[in-house]
Amino acid sequence: MNHNTDDPPVYAIDPDADPGPLPETALDSFIENGCTVRAVVIDPADAQQLLYGVVTGPDGKLVGTYYPADTVRGARWRIVTADGTHYHAADEYHAVHALVTRFATD
Repeated sequence: MNHNTDDPPVYAIDPDADPGPLPETALDSFIENGCTVRAVVIDPADAQQLLYGVVTGPDGKLVGTYYPADTVRGARWRIVTADGTHYHAADEYHAVHALVTRFATD
């Protein structure tokens, strides 16, 4: 294959294109079992889809994070504890519950 070095580069996405409107994000925060739960939610006015959440213990130390592996469907929830161990969760409720109870005491 011959390449002409005078040809302009080809981009999969035009770097000069208008990125379009960015979705609105919001931070949701609440206390559960003495732990602070913070969640980043995308498009809070409509879909209210969680991007990820962070849980800190009563002492302020990181307990872990949680997120949906399938962000389109909000499914296949994952937990990552402060020591880097990965776990599966049935849904967002179970991920938060595990972090504020089981993993908050480890």
